[in-house]
Amino acid sequence: MSKVFPSAAIELSQGPVRLRAFRSGDNSMLLEMGIDYEKAEEPDRSYYADYCDVKRGRVGVNFIFGRLEPGGTQLRSQVEIAFPEDQFVRQLWNSSRGIHGTVRDYVSGQLPARVVVQNTDKVQTLRANNVFMAILGHDAVLDFYYISPGDIHFVTMKKRKEVHLEPVIRIAMNTAIMFEFFEKCSPVADELADLANVEYGTH
Repeated sequence: MSKVFPSAAIELSQGPVRLRAFRSGDNSMLLEMGIDYEKAEEPDRSYYADYCDVKRGRVGVNFIFGRLEPGGTQLRSQVEIAFPEDQFVRQLWNSSRGIHGTVRDYVSGQLPARVVVQNTDKVQTLRANNVFMAILGHDAVLDFYYISPGDIHFVTMKKRKEVHLEPVIRIAMNTAIMFEFFEKCSPVADELADLANVEYGTH
């Protein structure tokens, strides 16, 4: 449901992040954001994954992407991306319903055989709270980004004019792996469904 913002609301449309904010009765700042990924910088870092997993952590949801040894079950390397629960539901899951159906039809239920994975010590951990998704034939990408609470604070205090969308990493994969990623996201999305209508807030 769209919200009606008072005339005193802060409205910002510079760069890829569109922001609308207004003070509520308890003096907190309620936020509404939109992302134009066409204006976003592409991540400089790129990682090709042939393994994925999705797990809830102590706080947030963890996306695990790995590269297996050819023909083996040992992970050569691994990237873990920590993602906030509310953004997982509202941004990643809700905005991926169309592409999930598309990759399901493209893969037609045929996935690479599941493997028993042996962990690796070569792990890189990153933080993101937004993701852009795209497919082209057998190729798929997840471009992860981060919006800093500090940027939101300074913009709502009218000390900055733009919210920066920080490129984190591009995860490239086969389309079948993207389908497997969405399938592994599904039970977590069901557990967190109550967060779908949670509003952004800051003080």
